[in-house]
Amino acid sequence: MKINHRVGLFLPLHRLLVVLFFIGALFYILQLIPVNKQRETTFNKSNETPLVIAHRGGAGIAPENTLYAFKMAERLGVDAIELDVRMSKDKELIVIHDETVDRTTDGTGLVSNLTLDQLKEFDAGYRLKMEKRGYPFRNRGIQIPTLEEVFQEIKHTSFVIEIKDTNPKVEKKVAKLIKKYKLKKKVIVGSFNDESIKRFANSTEGKVPIGTGAETLKFYVFLHKLHLDRIYPLKRNAVQIPVKAGHIDLATERLVNTMRERNIAIHYWTINDEKTMKELIKLNVDGIITDFPNKMLQLINKDVEEL
Repeated sequence: MKINHRVGLFLPLHRLLVVLFFIGALFYILQLIPVNKQRETTFNKSNETPLVIAHRGGAGIAPENTLYAFKMAERLGVDAIELDVRMSKDKELIVIHDETVDRTTDGTGLVSNLTLDQLKEFDAGYRLKMEKRGYPFRNRGIQIPTLEEVFQEIKHTSFVIEIKDTNPKVEKKVAKLIKKYKLKKKVIVGSFNDESIKRFANSTEGKVPIGTGAETLKFYVFLHKLHLDRIYPLKRNAVQIPVKAGHIDLATERLVNTMRERNIAIHYWTINDEKTMKELIKLNVDGIITDFPNKMLQLINKDVEEL
């Protein structure tokens, strides 16, 4: 009996073509799915250049997360100030990044184990060393501020607030302060912790813009790389991301355009070199978070006062 080898070869190829056809058709259909759009906020750029966001107030030019830094950033003309929030032992909202005071002050200990009065005793300008200038911020009365002090003192810029504390009471306290100072259009609140963002959103009934937690963002990026992101309703007002996550490039035209289609602002952190700043400006991103807001402002041809 003669075996028709052609038929034996043709059938697997035929099946492969059918599979490829259905994959292509599915991919095409997925691209037709309308994405959910968020309302535009202060944190979506409104002109040709990205928003300049001073990371911790400009940690490269002033003591981070202090009123000194925030006032300097405000004078420079930044669009927003990024800051971090934790809670003291006596339940005050403190603006500080680390869980201890050791790296940024002359004190030591966990923020959660210290009262506001104890925290105010530390020199928050003590640790910052400047090239050719040594320690110019020591003994100048620079303190760790409360979030309320920041809201009282800084009137002319917006805030990107990151909740660092895991205490579930923090979100409600932050929400109350935002309401008290009528700042719901001038702040966006985020956290690496997805549960923290959910608690905050519930506290404000969704009336204050929110960022994206780490797990939500990882899942979205995974779908995005597979071109399946349109099926996922990313109900956030902004994403703050690095240019790379391991070997994955996140500074891509497709990701930026996808976010823009959804009205989700896309901000990149922490960008301190001019080369990357220029690349992101060209990419048309919404915002650049930097330790050197003066450098970023000069790059986009804004008048910047001498520091």
